[in-house]
Order: sequence, then C-alpha cells, then structure tokens
Amino acid sequence: MQPFPIKPIPIKRIDRLDQRFNLLPFIEEPSPQLTAAIVNLGLLHPPLLQETDDGRLVIVAGRKRLRVVGDLLKWPSCPCLLIPAGPDPLATLALAMEEALLSGPLSPLSRAILLQKALALCSAQEEVARRFLSRLALPPHALPTILALTTLEQPMALALHEGRLDEKTALVLTSLSFRDRLSVFELIETLQLSVSNQRNVIALCQDLAKRQDSSLHTLLSDQGLRAIIAHPESNLPQKASAVLRYLRELQSPRLTEAEKKFSATVKRLALPKGVALNHSPAFEKDELTLSASFADQAAFDRAWPALSALLTPS
Repeated sequence: MQPFPIKPIPIKRIDRLDQRFNLLPFIEEPSPQLTAAIVNLGLLHPPLLQETDDGRLVIVAGRKRLRVVGDLLKWPSCPCLLIPAGPDPLATLALAMEEALLSGPLSPLSRAILLQKALALCSAQEEVARRFLSRLALPPHALPTILALTTLEQPMALALHEGRLDEKTALVLTSLSFRDRLSVFELIETLQLSVSNQRNVIALCQDLAKRQDSSLHTLLSDQGLRAIIAHPESNLPQKASAVLRYLRELQSPRLTEAEKKFSATVKRLALPKGVALNHSPAFEKDELTLSASFADQAAFDRAWPALSALLTPS
C-alpha cells in the first residue's frame, strides 16, 4: 500500500458532521493534555480523512484533534493524511480501528460501535469476525453479545466508555426493562460502586426480585434502602457497604438472624486474645469450633494441662 499523502486541508472543507467512522455515539471532548500538546508541540499526528465519491472530505480518525485546531486554536487549515475514495468501506473502517488502537485498547462501547458499523457495511458476520474480532482479541461467538451494548441509553453508554460502568454489569442491564435498567444504573452512579460491588448488587437485586415476584425498580424503591442512600453522615463507601448488607439481609433473613445471634454470643464471651470461635459455613450445621493460638511450644505446654482437663469427658 502506498503511503497516504499529507496535505494542508482547509477546516471548512471537512465534513465534521459525518459520523460514519466515528467509534462513539456522542461527541467526546478533547482532553486538556491533548490540547496542551498541540499548543506546545504542534500537530505531531495528523488526522486521517477520506475523500468521498462526491468530493466531500470525511473524518476517519482524529476528530478530537480537529476540534482542537479548528474550534479552540482557530487554525484555518490542518495537515491531514488523505485516503482516496475506495470500493471497500470496511478497509477504511479497519483503518479507523487501527488508528484508535494506537492510543490503547478500545473501550467496550467503542468495540460495540465498531462492530455495529462493520455489520452495517457488510452483513456477512463471518467476514466481520475475520477482519475485526481477531484484531480485538475477541472470540467469533462474542459478536451478538458485544452488539447488545449498542442498545444502552446515552448516560449508560458514556459511563461504560469512561469505565464507571462495568462491562458485564452493562450486559446485564441490556436485558432489563427500561425502568429496571435506569433504577440499577442510578444506584451504581449515586454510590459510585466498584466493579465487584456493581456485580454483587445486580446479582442480589435480580435474586430478590425473582423471589418476591417484583421488579428491580420496585425493589430499589424500598424505603429502608432509600434511607441508607440518603443518610447525611455516611460517605459513599459506607453507604455501598450498608446497601449490600441490607440486600443480603433481605435475601437471607434466617442467615442474617443467625449471624447476629452468633456475634452477640462472641461478644458476650469476651474471648481472650488468641482464642476464636467459628461457626459452620452458612450455619449449615449446628456446631461450633473453638480455636486457640500460642506464642510458642512452651506456652502451649503450660496451658495444655488445664485445657486437657476441660476437654476430657467427666
């Protein structure tokens, strides 16, 4: 392939409204670091444009760079790499992918948008999988699952792109009704839940909603839950822990009651340092284990006569 020529292109000639190769469904603002780099060092990496059959120039890559030079710095023209019009739009989309990968792995949302646009250009899923999935280190069977992310509403799509919404959690959200999806997302955003807490919350909520034959929206409207979220003296990690604890109590009230009784027993016993009392997993058996640790062999030898007498049946 011949190298693409670099030419100074008047900003007004570029069709910046054309989104055919944009890998996001919204406008992403340039970072301060990108702006500072262009101001201080110039444009080291020219945007990539393609001339269409009707003579327009559309953006393949470098949309944020063009925003900096065109909108912020008011350059009348910008040096750009020019791709001639061609019969294979998938090849140009692949260039947009490669350009984006120079900055690091694509976000889950960008991957989904890329594959959605690839399928719009070529309905043969095998061809799309061959040309794109392997480059993204994704298995061929992942295509339908990944495409589901394109159905997310914009606030959720933005959170997914920015890493505030976990990809697996986002995939679960796509399977929910709009009200349920919005309620769960609101909780995730309000408490700024970590990846593990997002997955724990949604799993607990789905299980509880199924048991109660209720919707997630109704479950998350629970007054006790809302009171935890609105507590004025708790910080976000404390609220997240309290919400998880509250949901677990709703999920397993017997287990919660058993844990409370056991904790009260341990507190009442005031066990000496080095001595621990443990229950069976999930209180499946009505048995307790008492364990003790000793500083060394001599300490154990001193304590053993008394312990032996206590442990020997009378």
